[in-house]
Amino acid sequence: MANNLYQYSIVSALMHGICSTGPSIRDILAHGDHGLGTVPHLNGEIIIIDGEAYHFPPDSPELRKLAPTDPIPFIMITRFEPTVTKHLPTLTMTALADACAPLLPAQQNRFVSVRLEAVFPRISFRVIPAQTRPKEPLAALAKRQTVREETHVRGVLFGFWSPAFASGFSVAGFHLHFLSADRSAGGHVMGFEAEDVRLAAAGIGEYHVQLPDDREFNEETIGLVGAGDIHAAEGA
Repeated sequence: MANNLYQYSIVSALMHGICSTGPSIRDILAHGDHGLGTVPHLNGEIIIIDGEAYHFPPDSPELRKLAPTDPIPFIMITRFEPTVTKHLPTLTMTALADACAPLLPAQQNRFVSVRLEAVFPRISFRVIPAQTRPKEPLAALAKRQTVREETHVRGVLFGFWSPAFASGFSVAGFHLHFLSADRSAGGHVMGFEAEDVRLAAAGIGEYHVQLPDDREFNEETIGLVGAGDIHAAEGA
């Protein structure tokens, strides 16, 4: 169904380094056509746009399309049908919530999916490196992340606004990934300035979380992770 959100695993599991395996991307794509996530051992970032899944490795300048059998340890995906569309001359990341009105902030206790196509005079994004040991936490990897800045590039952002009460399951606030129009660059968005913006958004009707059912997840004590710690690790 359109504009429902399917999620495999939770952000708190990534914070504890629980990310070695998951369902195949082929099975994931049965739940939608737009999303974001990561690959085993947090070895880079994923974006799903128009049913195509792309992986941004930390050790290669080129992205790759995921193979159908690639396992995915964390994903958020929706069948995206926007209910709000706007054409804006300019936009920044700090103004994105206002631009998503009337969905935000009036419905700030709901999840919202966002797609943004634009020319970016400036956009910064990061790619997380792979774990070097089992259960290496996300916060440790973030200290070694690669941050890139592109200028005057056309591309698309996709991601979600998650309400504050969902912190730990997801990243409270905006969590966005970027894909350049020429499919040569992308990653987890840290900031942007955009022009000639085509913004589309939709409120999420249902939120479905599938928890991993493996030894790695079941035997780890996953406690409460503060929103500040998650934002620090996510660069949000």
